[in-house]
Amino acid sequence: YGLMSSRKTAFDQADVILLRERPLDFRMGYGRRLNPKATIIILDMDYRNVGYNRDFDIGLVGNIRAVVNGLCDASAGDTARRHDPFLDLLRSEEAKSQDKNRAIIDANATPIHPIRLVHEINEFLLEDTVYIGDGGDIVTFSGSVVRPHKPGGWMDPGPLGTLGVGTGFAMASKLLQPERDVVVLFGDGSFGLTGFDFETMVRNKLPFVGVIGNNASWNQIRYGQARKYGAERGDVGNILDDVRFDRFAESMGGFGIRVTDPADIRPALEKARDSGKPALVDVVIDREKYSSGTMNQTMYK
Repeated sequence: YGLMSSRKTAFDQADVILLRERPLDFRMGYGRRLNPKATIIILDMDYRNVGYNRDFDIGLVGNIRAVVNGLCDASAGDTARRHDPFLDLLRSEEAKSQDKNRAIIDANATPIHPIRLVHEINEFLLEDTVYIGDGGDIVTFSGSVVRPHKPGGWMDPGPLGTLGVGTGFAMASKLLQPERDVVVLFGDGSFGLTGFDFETMVRNKLPFVGVIGNNASWNQIRYGQARKYGAERGDVGNILDDVRFDRFAESMGGFGIRVTDPADIRPALEKARDSGKPALVDVVIDREKYSSGTMNQTMYK
């Protein structure tokens, strides 16, 4: 049903929850985010993952496609529509989130709100775009907004947040499928880890559109420090200098452009794609805005 902003409500109130190859790690509160009264069904190809970190009611081990097809066949005759009220509740939650985001998008605030940036990126994606997220808080923002058009169109650092993958993923994507459009959203911190491979992409003529959410901060870590040790300690080790990533791109032989006005985001993205070069769109965003995903992470509580 494409639910992105109502998952908490779904986990809180669902009477049956099917987890398909979904580890119950810190992102899921080690299973504590699930309704304790729900029937828990865990589906995985590896039996060792069934029941890891939390007890369950039904464990299914086997080929994912075969099991899911079997479940769909078994439930195909249910036309009672008993779940419509629950689905209506979730859709209502989705609508509330979209209304909240729309107010942010329409406000045209500066510094640019991260929601406005990821909204513009989502609108910019083509049918065949491979979208890559390489960052902490900025990529968490994008997780609730950016929707690639095809399966397999999303890549990110994975559950452990192994930052710095963006340039490597972009290179691999262009080398494997050179005809496909590639868009990468970097945090300024994560780009700093492997950013010099931008020159590798220039040298090998691998065009892509890189967008840097530049708040001059390790913001996800900053939030965690402030939450654990007090607001006065949040900035320690987390505030970065204002780096001109657009000029860096130009110095490497690519295309670079800086954006400080939200109205200029889409034109800058178009110029980057039309350049036919590896490109960086350096977007200055508000470091005082944190994603709900970051603020709700169990590790910070």
